[in-house]
Amino acid sequence: MIKSYEQKKYRFGLKYARTILSNPNFAEHGETLAIKGLILNMGKQQEAQECVKRGLKADLKSYVCWHVYGLVQRHTSEL
Repeated sequence: MIKSYEQKKYRFGLKYARTILSNPNFAEHGETLAIKGLILNMGKQQEAQECVKRGLKADLKSYVCWHVYGLVQRHTSEL
């Protein structure tokens, strides 16, 4: 997913995220939700913020979740 984001292939990144999150064992995987929110931040800011916050609630100790949260917040404050 991160490689798809870095290569600006957002559609594939969202596809990977949906695949991972559709598995019942990983339905609330924090880092996957956070990266999905980062990808959604390109056009759907409200949905992106909700997704990142869900990811942060699921995994409070993850530095990836906190980093993505900061990126999304910085992007929304610039708008």
